[in-house]
Amino acid sequence: RILGLGDLGAYGMGIPIGKLALYVAAGGIAPHRVMPVTLDVGTDNQELINDPFYCGIKQPRIRGHEYFEIVDEFLDAVRHKFPNAFVQFEDFSSEVAYDILKYYRDERGDFRKPVCVFNDDIQGTGAVTLAGLMSAMISRGNTAEKLKDQRILIAGAGSAGMGVAHMILDAMVRMGLSVEEAANRFVIMDKDGPLHSDRSRGLNKQQLVFARSDMPADTKLVEACAHFKPTILMGLSAVGGIFTEEVVKEVAKHTEQPFIFPLSNPNSKAECTAEQAYRWTNGKAVFAAGSPFDPVTLDDGVTRFPSQCNNMFLFPGIGLAASVAKIEQITDNMLY
Repeated sequence: RILGLGDLGAYGMGIPIGKLALYVAAGGIAPHRVMPVTLDVGTDNQELINDPFYCGIKQPRIRGHEYFEIVDEFLDAVRHKFPNAFVQFEDFSSEVAYDILKYYRDERGDFRKPVCVFNDDIQGTGAVTLAGLMSAMISRGNTAEKLKDQRILIAGAGSAGMGVAHMILDAMVRMGLSVEEAANRFVIMDKDGPLHSDRSRGLNKQQLVFARSDMPADTKLVEACAHFKPTILMGLSAVGGIFTEEVVKEVAKHTEQPFIFPLSNPNSKAECTAEQAYRWTNGKAVFAAGSPFDPVTLDDGVTRFPSQCNNMFLFPGIGLAASVAKIEQITDNMLY
């Protein structure tokens, strides 16, 4: 499922092509050394299945054991044909993304060499967002370690939202908090409300870390802001406009400089615009978005220049380093 675009089936091929264009343009990798790949495992988009011109497999998506066998067969072929290849995973659903990353990255007991893999939604978005937050803390006269004292509300509990949350949580642990203390610094919202212990059966392992019980399971976004009083509001929901004026102003009530990070792409899917964030906070917001926004001049005559927090600033360099140095694993320590 393509973030912001939905189930495109085989038409998702444009994503790896676009990503590799950035490896070439931003990372300096020769174009004949990259290869876009889409694993066509069907589609649940009935419109595509009914389309006589659809070029992909016209059947519901394969899931479970059969799905993992297809992924395994492909990566075994990569091992055999391109033993030093760097493989980037993109737009894998949160149900499988973490398991696939862990399985192929870590040493295993079946004597097969680990593949040098990187999940851009989990690791790329997480690392560039962490860098943005730490940089913003420093630019506001704090130290990066002050991040551990912040309260963070994230709208979006898919692979990107969880990647960001876990990357920040790991950083807080490195800064001295326990895992439990760090997890309590977060409220993660999905379409049903905050990740909650009452619906733990429907949460995956990564989401369970952030399950709470101190507010009702059906709490709305603005209610969660009033209860939790976040200092950082982040959007990875791919639902445009959910950071309403009421939500942003509620956040601004509880902190002098609210961090507003609507990270969903493209701009039509951004949770709010730069102009909205600045106007609704009287220019106090620290703003960064997944896509670029034009500068905003407010009534005081001061022009604010929105920052961009996008993983394209990170993954081309990771791929270049992995290729040049023939790195076998992209470890968590490399991304902190």
